[in-house]
Amino acid sequence: MDRRGFMRLSAAAGGLALLGATTSCAPSGSTGKAGFSGDVAVTGLASLIHSAPFFIAQAAGYYEEEGLSLEHIQFPGGLDTVRGIDSGIGFGTSSTIPVFIAAEKGMDVKIFGNVYTSPSVDFIAPAGSSITSIEDVRGKKVAVSTPGSNSTYFAERTLREAGIIPGKDVELVSVGSASDSWTVLSQGVVDVAWTASPLSEKIANESESKIIWRSRDYVTDWSDTCLCATGAFIDENAEVLKGWGRALKKGIDLIATDLEKAAAIYAKAIDYEAEVAFEALKNSQSFYSLDFTDAQLQSVVAAGLDQGQLTREPDMDAIVLKNVLS
Repeated sequence: MDRRGFMRLSAAAGGLALLGATTSCAPSGSTGKAGFSGDVAVTGLASLIHSAPFFIAQAAGYYEEEGLSLEHIQFPGGLDTVRGIDSGIGFGTSSTIPVFIAAEKGMDVKIFGNVYTSPSVDFIAPAGSSITSIEDVRGKKVAVSTPGSNSTYFAERTLREAGIIPGKDVELVSVGSASDSWTVLSQGVVDVAWTASPLSEKIANESESKIIWRSRDYVTDWSDTCLCATGAFIDENAEVLKGWGRALKKGIDLIATDLEKAAAIYAKAIDYEAEVAFEALKNSQSFYSLDFTDAQLQSVVAAGLDQGQLTREPDMDAIVLKNVLS
């Protein structure tokens, strides 16, 4: 499979794999008097709610206003995205933890903006289930993605926050992607399953499930996805990244000020019903931001250390560049 073939694989929100060896090369794309033309890597492009501003910025002409001609290239996971950025694309958006993992492994990748500031993992049960709250999962089975994944981390963290001990009071079952999770739930293999917006709202809208709890109910400081690029790309294309940031900010502002219009664009892009896209964006409306807080970044690092994905505290000043978009 060639590079583009790999990058067009459909997204499956889920586990974070260990980082393998990568080979760097010059960033793809071209610059000129008219602006920049090239690819931009996006984790879970079609399947995760954080991608909405990217679709909106493109469809509403905000990219064009900044002289940008960008093709969104979809990756199935954060580390895959970081590898794609490092191996030629140059910039994009990834789950935040994988960028710190990559930096610890020696990759020249930097974070220069936030995107989605809330945990995106939700937990659902069949519509007719007697389970109505997190307290009801004692003695039950909860589907997660894979060991070390975001879904596993947030299942364990939220359950413990509620006073429920994973492995003792509840069994976690690794099943794979969000769609796989829904399949095993609907077949009765588990009692509760992990999912993520907008799939959460889609299934609920079809009256097949109900949301029992969201990770954001228990975790308030978080950077779920971020803008990232290689150091070389940042050095050579600072104005491109500033323009990209301005375009994305317009997309975020549209979600905040004209939800109906933003939802119509997003629904068309992901082939969802307009009312489902509207509900998904409404539920996420306050969680889009290009700005970081130290608490958000520290929470992400703490999660990486807790899961053993990071072995030491990262050099924040070397990895997080807060002035690129200013």
